[in-house]
Amino acid sequence: MPKKFIFFLSIAQAIYTLFNWSVYKIVLIFFPSLYSYKVSLFLAFVILSGTFLIFSALTQNRDKLLLKIGYLIASIWAVLIFYFTLASLLAFGVSWVSSISLQTLGLCSVSIAVLLTLYGLINARIIRITRIQIKLPNLPEFWKNKTALLVSDLHFGQILKDGYAQRVVKLINKNNPDIVFIPGDFYDGVHTDFQATADEFKRVTAQFGIYYCSGNHELFAGYKKCEQALTKAGIKVLEDQMVEVEGLQIAGIAYKHETMLDFAKTLTSLNLNKNKPSILLKHVPKQLEEAEEAGVSLQLSGHTHFGQIWPGNLITKRYWKGYAYGLKKYKKMQIFVSSGLGTWGPPMRLFSKSEMVKITLI
Repeated sequence: MPKKFIFFLSIAQAIYTLFNWSVYKIVLIFFPSLYSYKVSLFLAFVILSGTFLIFSALTQNRDKLLLKIGYLIASIWAVLIFYFTLASLLAFGVSWVSSISLQTLGLCSVSIAVLLTLYGLINARIIRITRIQIKLPNLPEFWKNKTALLVSDLHFGQILKDGYAQRVVKLINKNNPDIVFIPGDFYDGVHTDFQATADEFKRVTAQFGIYYCSGNHELFAGYKKCEQALTKAGIKVLEDQMVEVEGLQIAGIAYKHETMLDFAKTLTSLNLNKNKPSILLKHVPKQLEEAEEAGVSLQLSGHTHFGQIWPGNLITKRYWKGYAYGLKKYKKMQIFVSSGLGTWGPPMRLFSKSEMVKITLI
């Protein structure tokens, strides 16, 4: 493990431990009756403060039920105390201007945090269909009014497994697409049965198949393992490649550091015909200028999850400079960034949605 990454994890753990200690102190302010149990309470917070990092590391190369349960509890706890802290700050403000007891305000804070967390868990498992029409220049008659499904950021791993894959495949077939696009993060990056999950997609009935490019989480899992499993399942892996299907150019860019550093050169090597429509699968919605100059008609991306959990959506909007979610234009090129189907870390969504994007080409 690189020293810089170890340093980053150490700092992150120190901050998270401090955050848990702050929540422990807030709990004692709201509920002074717990002072007689403060040692046990303190030990509980100390243990919980280390669980997320510990279980994240343990589940990286082990696929065990107990580790999965531990990871779930740790990730849910992190979100729960975050919303509890926000609710508590609001409660303290209310206490200054009202006579409501701190214990009542504390109970309200706990209730708000629990309700938001439960909603986030339920909301993440509800898959919405986002329907859009996209007009591509010089689109052959063959492709007009045909449909494509954009299915990004599935994150199959410890939390989302074969059962979720079966559900996703069933929904894909229900929408009867002509072609399916997966721009990265099919896998979450942890040890799992890569082939079993990929094989579920053999049942997809799209006439022109499934096209995929890698994401950053395939980097964690190992490119070769992921791509071998996907290829065996009949998914067309496009890693710095372009294929032409009935006059439509479909290109895929690998999520590799060398590719990203020399993105323009990689695109040039694909020899895109600017007089024909092209769809570029690229996991991260950046380097748009190079893609537009290469003649890309439409870029399909994911990666952002649209923040996944509030206030993540506000942060991603600012960080990605307007390209965090949805259909946008960059000069002559169009780009759609999906919030994705899966989750990373806490298996929940708040102010974002799990979606498939049904695209009608016109």
